[in-house]
Amino acid sequence: MRLKLQVVLACAAFLYPAVMRAAVPDISGRWEIVHTSGDNTAQTDLYPGGFSTFLRSDGTAYTYATAANSICVIDESSSNVVPSWVSLFGSVFQITIAIDNQGLGPNASFVYIGTYNAMTPVPGNPSLFIPTISGTYYATGDASGCSVATQTAPGNFVATFLPTLSSGSSSGSLDNFATDGGTPFDSTVNATLTFSAPPSPGQISGTVSLDSNPTFSGNACFATTSGAVNPLSIDPNLSSQSGIFETVYAEGLDPQGAPTTLVLSGFSANLYDTSANTNPYADQISSTEWAVAAAIGEDDPTVAGGAGVNNDGTNNVMVQFYDVVGGACNNAGGADAPFHFLSGTPIVHGHKKHQRHGTRQVKTRERVREQQRQ
Repeated sequence: MRLKLQVVLACAAFLYPAVMRAAVPDISGRWEIVHTSGDNTAQTDLYPGGFSTFLRSDGTAYTYATAANSICVIDESSSNVVPSWVSLFGSVFQITIAIDNQGLGPNASFVYIGTYNAMTPVPGNPSLFIPTISGTYYATGDASGCSVATQTAPGNFVATFLPTLSSGSSSGSLDNFATDGGTPFDSTVNATLTFSAPPSPGQISGTVSLDSNPTFSGNACFATTSGAVNPLSIDPNLSSQSGIFETVYAEGLDPQGAPTTLVLSGFSANLYDTSANTNPYADQISSTEWAVAAAIGEDDPTVAGGAGVNNDGTNNVMVQFYDVVGGACNNAGGADAPFHFLSGTPIVHGHKKHQRHGTRQVKTRERVREQQRQ
């Protein structure tokens, strides 16, 4: 009987290989992993633990784009937080995030085991369904600085999928609203990001066009031709997308010909208006407008009318914090009137505390300055 069963299974695998392969969904792309339990109080006092990553189809991830939302990462660089993943069976996957603190603290890894669901109802809007992976996770090594999750007492997580930006455009404006990232332009400037297919998964390609030339302390920032601002070219080797984050390095020249880079440190967001914000993880965009991440666990289901969750799993709105590095407007920086995705065919499968964004802005400035020195 056992021999007959083995023969039947072997025949089934031969006759129906495409059906068997189709049972495993493709999870390559952007994932925002959020801990819904298992963080210690030091972590929860700041923001939910987790990671933003871009998983590649070969079981690796775009390490350069990976962002750590965890205080167990002492000094995040472009190579010391390394994700990998494997299909266990059917729709069940294991994602591992390995942390190398490079001697500044203990090393650790987070192991996530969860089930993919292309139609997950969003808490706060049960009529909205988005792709997620959810399940349990545990830490190995020494993750006591941020987590209490162990293999015998794991925590819970949910990972939200966001579409890849490879075409279409997004329009908004770079405002003269100050943030903790710098001093803004003298006045608001409308801008359009146009996306194209990047050379490698996890990168961003395209152009940034400005309707008028921004000024900073009275100085024009970018070169023009016949009065029109020259489009800035997005450098795909520096620009990236992972989880909720989009980081754009758009390169051009100032009016005197000096290299000038416009850095947009953005995230896909839900927006809501209030004069008395109570969400400690929200970013302020204007005097009354606030933004939270477009991902379950970092959104805000308590906002009336679903405004805090309705963009979950989309790039419909992208909040951009901007910086200028080099040229006549060096060190300009501020917030935006959020960018709205206008068109395109992004891949579809079936925020946070100001401190986090401020840290990302500092790192982007450092990367551009290092590149200009080389």
